Amino acid sequence: MQAAGTSGTGMEENGVIEPLPDEEFGREVTSDYDPSDTETTFGSLTSSVTGHVWEYGRRYHAFRYGRYPLPNDDEEYKRESLRHAMLKELLRGKLYLAPIGDNPQKIIDLGTGFGEWAMEMGELFTGAKVTGVDLSPIQPLWVPSNVEFIVDDIEDEWVHDQDYDFAHFRFVNTVLKNNELVLHNILQNLRPGGWVEIQDVYPRISSDDNTLPEDYPPAKFYSLLQGVLKDQYGFDLKVLESLPDHLQRLGYVNVQRKVFHMPLGEWPKDRHLRMLGGCFQEVFLDFVAAMAARPLVEAGFDKADIEELVVGVKNAVGNRRIHAYVPIHFVWAQKPPA
Repeated sequence: MQAAGTSGTGMEENGVIEPLPDEEFGREVTSDYDPSDTETTFGSLTSSVTGHVWEYGRRYHAFRYGRYPLPNDDEEYKRESLRHAMLKELLRGKLYLAPIGDNPQKIIDLGTGFGEWAMEMGELFTGAKVTGVDLSPIQPLWVPSNVEFIVDDIEDEWVHDQDYDFAHFRFVNTVLKNNELVLHNILQNLRPGGWVEIQDVYPRISSDDNTLPEDYPPAKFYSLLQGVLKDQYGFDLKVLESLPDHLQRLGYVNVQRKVFHMPLGEWPKDRHLRMLGGCFQEVFLDFVAAMAARPLVEAGFDKADIEELVVGVKNAVGNRRIHAYVPIHFVWAQKPPA
């Protein structure tokens, strides 16, 4: 399996799930921070915002409560950490694909999560200031001296800073309500010639040898989730398909896209791909469990049906006779040079 190409105008062609709780958990806010506070703008908060909410047996952010459907607890840290290692292995040790040069001065990681990418960029570019932004105050206290973390909503008005050399998203754009607004704000706050890069999964499962059953549970899960997240949160999981066109329309230039086919499971004969597939299998199963814990429940699906879907997904991805893969898109674009 090789990197697959996706082309478009102006672009280069390149080639154990835990059961749900027996009863609904009550909501518990674990600090005195008021999660109803919505009076903020991008950059107006710092990491002193430490509120969390416990419900459905998982921990979630309290700031802008409900804005993001995934938890921020230790289980989610393990999933994000493995996903970070998986993408580094996919890129043979690289953290990005955009041609940002050897001496960027200001880098921002939007939706930084637990902050691993931002910290590694700070270590790689010791002369740069690296800022990570997220809804959750879950980043380490001890970080490289040139790295800082801010708690805020990246869809707010941008008042934090400007003249960035590089803006980075990873698994964020599919959980934004207004991608065009966020990408417009980035364009305004990049320096001339600066770059933005988006890395995300396109939720479509395929195979190249017709081994994918019509009723494949992971494909059913993605189909179900698209409707739930659209209705409950206003997210478009298929935004990656049109993202390059959005970037061009907003005024970005040198728009590029590279698509990798990530194996779902340890079915490839190639050792490297088999290792990647095993990592992605674990990441995917943990993602299914997290989505089952809250969004599917709140959408009104029957608990027994959810549990049946989760078990079906787990059994399906362990079947090495099914050669399934999921596209991971890397899209990067430049602000026109002065």
